[in-house]
Amino acid sequence: MADIKQDLLGLQYSQNFDIKGIEEANIDLELPPAPTTSATVYGTVTDGSAPIPNATVKLFDSMGMPYKHTLTDASGAYSLNDIPSGTYSVAAVADGYRLSNAAGVTLTSGTAILADLVCIADATLSLGAIAGTLTVNNQQGVPMPLGGAKITLKNLTGDTLASTYTADDGEFVFYDIADGTYTLISSADGYLPSSAMTAVVLNGSIVNISMSMVVDSRTYSGTVSGIIRNKTGQPVAGCFVGLYPDN
Repeated sequence: MADIKQDLLGLQYSQNFDIKGIEEANIDLELPPAPTTSATVYGTVTDGSAPIPNATVKLFDSMGMPYKHTLTDASGAYSLNDIPSGTYSVAAVADGYRLSNAAGVTLTSGTAILADLVCIADATLSLGAIAGTLTVNNQQGVPMPLGGAKITLKNLTGDTLASTYTADDGEFVFYDIADGTYTLISSADGYLPSSAMTAVVLNGSIVNISMSMVVDSRTYSGTVSGIIRNKTGQPVAGCFVGLYPDN
């Protein structure tokens, strides 16, 4: 940031003096404060028409390094004061808005440069996300991740907004979710549907939830069938058939 260095004390000359031979001269000097070399950058941050309060305005030096910043007031106005002479750029950003184009400014001593800035609203910047994990209890009652399950996202009226599938580690996520209240339902072959989970997104927040399912025992009720015949190959009716576990 070589272009923003400034002297704190001014230049002062001594009176003329003579030195002969090996004489020594003691010359004391008192330096005055350096003359003011600072400047001001000011302006208004808008969305193209309406002012944007609480926007962050940053001033960058000629190397692109941040030098100073401030916030706009309720009318979108800002002022960066006591800036040393030099070449700078200034830009603004606010929640829900894209970074403005940078305005280049060249400051000289005692000047005040107007630099109005425009930030374009971008609704996607204030959208949130809903993320979570889906588990199922194993035979020992220990929760295990369930991959390949379908997660459905619905609004309060029951309309399906999106669906996704859990990864092998049971994780899932829905991006670009507007503020509101939602319900999530999981489904998978061989498992009983879980009760709906509620997720509330506020101010573009990321909501983390945990969901679980249980094994549907009916899917593991197998069937054993066959035909009992005598040694001549004729079917035999009325036989007792027993099924025993293999221990």
